[in-house]
Amino acid sequence: MHHILIPTDFSGTAQSAVDYAISYFKGERCVFHFLNTYTPDFVHSRVMALAHGGNQEEDAMQVISEKGLKRLVEDLKAQHPNSGHEFHTVSSFNLLTEEVKEQLSMYPIDMIVSGTTGASGIKEVFLGSNTVRILRATSACPVLVIPKETRFKKGVKIGLVTDFGTPYSASQIEAILEFQTRLEATLEVMHIGGPEGLTGFQELHRHQLFLELERGNPQMKWRRPMASKSEVIENYLEEASIGMLIMIRNDHHLVDEWLREPVVKKVAFHTDIPMLVLPPVQP
Repeated sequence: MHHILIPTDFSGTAQSAVDYAISYFKGERCVFHFLNTYTPDFVHSRVMALAHGGNQEEDAMQVISEKGLKRLVEDLKAQHPNSGHEFHTVSSFNLLTEEVKEQLSMYPIDMIVSGTTGASGIKEVFLGSNTVRILRATSACPVLVIPKETRFKKGVKIGLVTDFGTPYSASQIEAILEFQTRLEATLEVMHIGGPEGLTGFQELHRHQLFLELERGNPQMKWRRPMASKSEVIENYLEEASIGMLIMIRNDHHLVDEWLREPVVKKVAFHTDIPMLVLPPVQP
């Protein structure tokens, strides 16, 4: 049984993530953990410490949070009767990343699904501040990022962007093939650079990747580094009509390079398609 963690603020963006996850796991027994965290508008460590003693503001926010989660579950049960899914809710006076870590320690979470408005919706903020925080805080768990108003769609093309820098684990391969199967998708592997630039280790890792993805019939695509890496990927996604982006968090990988950059930047990486970020090989 899959355990899926979905943070929500009850917005349309968060609902897109919920709807996508429900559709993706249709026909499978899953436990969906819906998480809503709340804090005062201006919060720091002392405020948090004092607030745990209880006050009217916290009580009011808790009521709103719990009502929102109850309404979400009631709506899902009405829309998806006999789905076989279980719905758990967590309402917590806590910082989002801290509570996400807490949930990961308490339950065998297989995936986090996070909605994002993307750059165009929030003045060039990279992916959305909550999604960035989750990616920074949860490097050991797959994170599926769902842009606002995205709907589950089959028959798309998956783009796996990789640097061939490290070997690929069985869990990474399994996740890629599972998404390809569920989406009834074709699969492309894209590398920024040309085959002549690969080291011996990179070529070995590329060979391993294609051997293990063989049943998915992946196609290799090379992209010359004519601009910044984020711009190269954005151009590739648009020109190749990619319907889902997959990236793997390895040391010194693109995902971590972007997360080390300022959140608000002149040229923001943004996505209007789902993006799956897989954890690195575990030591």
